[in-house]
Amino acid sequence: MRDFRAYLLDLDGVIYRGERLLPGARALVDWLDASGRQTLYLSNNSVQTPAEVAAKLARLGMPRPEERTLTAGDAAVRAIAERFPGGRVYVLGLPAIERLAADAGLRVVWHDAADGPTPDVVLVALDRSLTYERLKRGLRALLNGAAFYAVNRDPRLPVEDGFEPGTGSIATALEYASGLRAEIVGKPAPGIVREAMRSLGVSADETLLVGDGLDLDIVAGHAAGVTTALVLTGLTSAEQARAASGDRAPDLIFPDLNALLAAAQAAAAH
Repeated sequence: MRDFRAYLLDLDGVIYRGERLLPGARALVDWLDASGRQTLYLSNNSVQTPAEVAAKLARLGMPRPEERTLTAGDAAVRAIAERFPGGRVYVLGLPAIERLAADAGLRVVWHDAADGPTPDVVLVALDRSLTYERLKRGLRALLNGAAFYAVNRDPRLPVEDGFEPGTGSIATALEYASGLRAEIVGKPAPGIVREAMRSLGVSADETLLVGDGLDLDIVAGHAAGVTTALVLTGLTSAEQARAASGDRAPDLIFPDLNALLAAAQAAAAH
């Protein structure tokens, strides 16, 4: 491992699982801060606003999260608002994403109505209140010409006691039913990684992306041209990591953030 100026840290499965802080998370960020390196929490989160994510990080003891949290949900809403200013959006997601959409000047439609005008956009996020009726309304909007966005393609979400279906499972259902392909804003698309580097003022060769998913974090990192590190505290087993190839193969593999911290300190010392 070489020395890096900026660290982009995924959250679920890297910094925490559910309400449990993972080994080495606080120690790594404390060292990065003390040594003058930059940190940004880069999450595919489609459940909470950036402020809500930052509040959780603060509650778990992570330093200064409000200054350095970027979520795919916020990035997705910004992309839609730029393309459809003041547009109508049907959200398959939790209230946090609807609030972000409203704050961006979009009109959230079809909350509970049985029918209504076709929205400009269907936006898929993590929807724990998903019903067949809501899925049907999303499908019909797409078939009537609505644009199709998804916050991310996460197949599942790591939680304290296992996994839950992720945003990607909902987006894939609508893709299969409609024959359309969602425009993905979060990982594995590289846009959110590039936005993170832009906000930090760093280049790809100065940046390390740390994640737990081969098909999400590692693919996004390679697409953005950064070095990738995989930790084995989330989605991916050691066997899966070693077997990965091509864009799915991480540049570095660590059992947890404690091991990554030791390697980073050793690289900085040389």
